Amino acid sequence: MQALTLVDMGFLYTETVASPKHVAGLQIFTIPENYQGNFTRDLFDSLMSQDEIKQPFNLKLKKQLTGQYHWQEDNNIDLSYHVRFAMLPQPGNESQLLHFVEHQHETLLDRNRPLWEMILIDGLEDNKFAIYLKAHHAFTDGAKANQLLMSYLSKKTDAPMTAFWNIEREHKEKELDSMLTSITKTSKKLSDQVKSIPSLTKLTTKLLFQAANVYKADMPTPFMAPKTPFSVSPKRARRAAVSALPLSRVKRIGKMTGATINDVVVTICDMAIHNYLANKNFNLKKPLVAQMPMSLREAGDMQTNNQVAISLVELAYRGESPLERLMTIKDSCIKLKKETRLLTKEALTSYTMASQGLAVVSEFLSLDTILPPMGNVLISNVPGPSEPLYMMGAKMEQCFPISVLPPGMSLNITLYSYNGLINVGLVSCRSALPDLTDLAEYVNSAFTELENEVLTSATTSVTEQIALLTMPNGNSGIKQECLAIIEQILADTEKQDEVKTPVLDTKIIQPVKNTSAKNTITTDTTSKTVPASA
Repeated sequence: MQALTLVDMGFLYTETVASPKHVAGLQIFTIPENYQGNFTRDLFDSLMSQDEIKQPFNLKLKKQLTGQYHWQEDNNIDLSYHVRFAMLPQPGNESQLLHFVEHQHETLLDRNRPLWEMILIDGLEDNKFAIYLKAHHAFTDGAKANQLLMSYLSKKTDAPMTAFWNIEREHKEKELDSMLTSITKTSKKLSDQVKSIPSLTKLTTKLLFQAANVYKADMPTPFMAPKTPFSVSPKRARRAAVSALPLSRVKRIGKMTGATINDVVVTICDMAIHNYLANKNFNLKKPLVAQMPMSLREAGDMQTNNQVAISLVELAYRGESPLERLMTIKDSCIKLKKETRLLTKEALTSYTMASQGLAVVSEFLSLDTILPPMGNVLISNVPGPSEPLYMMGAKMEQCFPISVLPPGMSLNITLYSYNGLINVGLVSCRSALPDLTDLAEYVNSAFTELENEVLTSATTSVTEQIALLTMPNGNSGIKQECLAIIEQILADTEKQDEVKTPVLDTKIIQPVKNTSAKNTITTDTTSKTVPASA
């Protein structure tokens, strides 16, 4: 049996009915044109026929008397429990799909079975269908989930489909260690932890001095973020919303400003939240603080589960222009990278466990109504495939991440890039953010606002450089420099890619309240009726 790490077990010990610890993905597909027959039923039958479940999807939890969890093989898996079929009512629009996903996402996974589920959702508009996949965070982090759950897709339209649980994967057989080997491994782990103490102590000291206003660290101090309406421990009911951004234009903003893609998308999220709060007449006196996961996974590592650390990033002040906001966040991210480079992998893991552990204690004791929050929002950015993928000829149009709410916070924004789009998945506590679709619309409008200011700034810069070129011949060096700048800007703006229309309705409109659906959704395996909304 394979023992879970402390990080993996943390997601199990902190899970409650009100705070499930699973992550999910919502994949949208287009049915192949001129397909003869019922495609979704044929796909479901093909999936169910592949009933040999291989590692790691045949592993379930076993708890020892010591409280330690292990993975052990389950030789009696009921595939019809893990893979189900659902039909949306007509017209099968975005609102109905998201209401269904919300209800699925607030339900705990059964710990007596392997910790994953898949639902094929038929009845979408425009000849489409969806697949909702969820897996426990103790089972995988975002990077590993992306590789595991995308493995049943292909770059070829005519490639045969193999269910992701039926794929043979390389896995290292764990050999029984000799006593000397075990002692050596334990000694190395202890040595690594001891080596991490100085850097971790130094960081802790910096943060304590920063809390006392006698020092300015390059990382925010936990539990110093401003209060917002969603800085509360989540209840069980969930809200989900989606949006999409054109990847090429996000890249262009980054290139023109010297920022990374992550800097740009974090800025867009920050602007969207500020605009949302301003519309609610809620004015922040301090910058928002975002929790940002950092992958610690080594290249090619598919054996270990969670290899991630959580860091804090201070965002921008209220009143800053979009471009100023981007520069502020860019600087914060640079400082964070500088600070984390001083820490070992073990120190980052220990810091994450300590800070998240304190947040869990605060949530358990209901101290979130008294203490400042550790952060305001979790923002994660996961890179995905750059080319279109297919399943039995059906093209995956979009893939939206539907993630987990951290302790003491009721908002998560996860971004996933795929085939020219950055798909944005938002999850919140239903009582704290009932109008989450409004925030999703603000994401689109924030992107447009930032892009317009960057392009306007570039145009102004070009105009100024052209004016310098009209000067009398006397400084050819200035002219050459101006020409180089103009050529660079024109090269960035000349080939503006056509924006792809997202599958779901993500038009930039004034936020409108979302009405609850009153339809029902029938599930294939139970023949019961599931309400489409709470």
